[in-house]
Amino acid sequence: MSRVTRKLIVNADDFGISPSVNKAVIDCFIAGNVTSATMMVNMQGSVDAARLAKDNPKLGVGLHFCLTEGRPLSRCPSLTGPGGAFLDRRTLLARALLGGVSREEIRAELEAQLDRAADLGLSLTHVDSHQHVHMCPPIFPCVAETAARRGLALRVVRPPISAGLLLSRPLKFTKQLVLTVNGALYRSAAGVRSNDRLISIHDLPHGEPVGPAAYDRLLTSAAGSETVELMVHPYILGDDLLALYGASLASRLPNRCGEEYRTLSGPPLFSSKDLELTTYASL
Repeated sequence: MSRVTRKLIVNADDFGISPSVNKAVIDCFIAGNVTSATMMVNMQGSVDAARLAKDNPKLGVGLHFCLTEGRPLSRCPSLTGPGGAFLDRRTLLARALLGGVSREEIRAELEAQLDRAADLGLSLTHVDSHQHVHMCPPIFPCVAETAARRGLALRVVRPPISAGLLLSRPLKFTKQLVLTVNGALYRSAAGVRSNDRLISIHDLPHGEPVGPAAYDRLLTSAAGSETVELMVHPYILGDDLLALYGASLASRLPNRCGEEYRTLSGPPLFSSKDLELTTYASL
């Protein structure tokens, strides 16, 4: 009996946040361990990222829709603070769940970011969001409708869950359970092309080292899924990031991002015969 081939999208988030992160993403793509990246078009490294994407046309590039980092590209007072910058995730989600954000402003900002990507010369494959904010119930329909209208695929955050996670990280288990249930409902209702499962090293137990064995374990946890996205965050912690975040850098960028870069910029990890490395463009 022939083995079933699963599609694996290895997507690097935060492309465009800074030149050092852009370099990390491209290094991992050249190594053969990243197939796709999602770009933050409102951050300081967006022009550099667009240049690198054009130099590496086989890299799939999507929009990393940002509502919690930097400044907006449209006028959206319900999504921003007094200084005009985006709210932090906790504040945004609380405001959204209480009915305090404008869906018209969400749509307008998403359109502005998509248009910015086009202005940078990019042909996008899909949409996801920084810190998964598009999975928030008031935000998701706006993103799904826009993605469908533009013919773009959409990341659905539907992680595997396990009893082991319940015992070791009960709060994480609860979050994963909610995302899994909502992800299944959203995926059926959205009417857009999407992944079946999303996995990342952030779902592993605390302290588990990043390396080939960790990725193997994650892929095993998603067995039976036709299309899996492995979400990665390879970072080079450069001076540009230090200038951007200052003293908060250590808390914003855990060491695992650096560990992912060191692992994914090394020898190929995903060349097994039952995995087809691909991008959202193939869905």
